[in-house]
Amino acid sequence: MSIQAAQDFRQQTNASPALQAEVARHFNNGSIDYAALAELGRKHGHDFSAEDAVAVLSTPSDELSDFEMELVSGGIIMPSYMSTKHNRPMGG
Repeated sequence: MSIQAAQDFRQQTNASPALQAEVARHFNNGSIDYAALAELGRKHGHDFSAEDAVAVLSTPSDELSDFEMELVSGGIIMPSYMSTKHNRPMGG
């Protein structure tokens, strides 16, 4: 498992509108299904765990992609702390 693989998947997602649509399905009602993101990443050649996905999305970023900004503006807030729970409400 690899944080680098999760970061690579994040970059691939930001470059692909089709992949963004797939990823967006795992952001629902203020929750992120990290296990589903990891599974989707593996389908696209990136082997990482749900915990790796949490770590990547929890790392403060100076610049969000347009896609990530849309998720944030749509009520999905990127997590600001590390958690190993795989499908949890944001901010809780």
